[in-house]
Amino acid sequence: MITITILLLCFLGALSLKIKKVRAPEAYALLWYIHIIFGSLAFLCLLLMLNDWGFKGTQTERVFFTLYAGSGMLLFGLTKPDNDARYAYLLCLFGFPFLLLLGLLIPPLRIITLVIAITIFSDSKFTRYKIDDDFALQTKTTGILSAYPVYSLVEDKLFFFEKVTPDIISPKAEVRLLKMDKQGNDSVRIQLKSANNKIDTTIALKPGAKTHSL
Repeated sequence: MITITILLLCFLGALSLKIKKVRAPEAYALLWYIHIIFGSLAFLCLLLMLNDWGFKGTQTERVFFTLYAGSGMLLFGLTKPDNDARYAYLLCLFGFPFLLLLGLLIPPLRIITLVIAITIFSDSKFTRYKIDDDFALQTKTTGILSAYPVYSLVEDKLFFFEKVTPDIISPKAEVRLLKMDKQGNDSVRIQLKSANNKIDTTIALKPGAKTHSL
């Protein structure tokens, strides 16, 4: 709900600024710098995500994407109507909710639009179980898009980044009982019990380590 709340406030703020025809050159210039910063961070997040990397934290990327889109909406509210590329770009950010609404009204696009809207606006539920100072087991559930959580291995990298390896185990159920024991420095034994499944496996923490299931 945090994502949709921020975007809704930015949308309403931009609409109010546009209706009142507010012109604030200093605020406009400052907001452009903020928008460029969040846009650069969002682009970096996208590149990292394509390689199973990301900034530290479970919702950091979503925050950057949300503030990028929200700042663009506010900029549209402060921009005079024009035919240049900048105005068209801001219009796309401001008009995206209308495109989603249009997609929901057209039957052939309804399901696709609904999936896109849920993916963008719904906040995933994350839970992390610490293995040691550098590794953690993470579960991620995304509303109705996933019936079961995705189990990932999270590795602390550098100062601000982490590497996320998805689907390291597939119990296809919520965690009911979880026990983890380090096996030396390069692997961990995971014992997990769910409603209708039991997993006892050892996974590698570092490349080249041996793994086995019991």
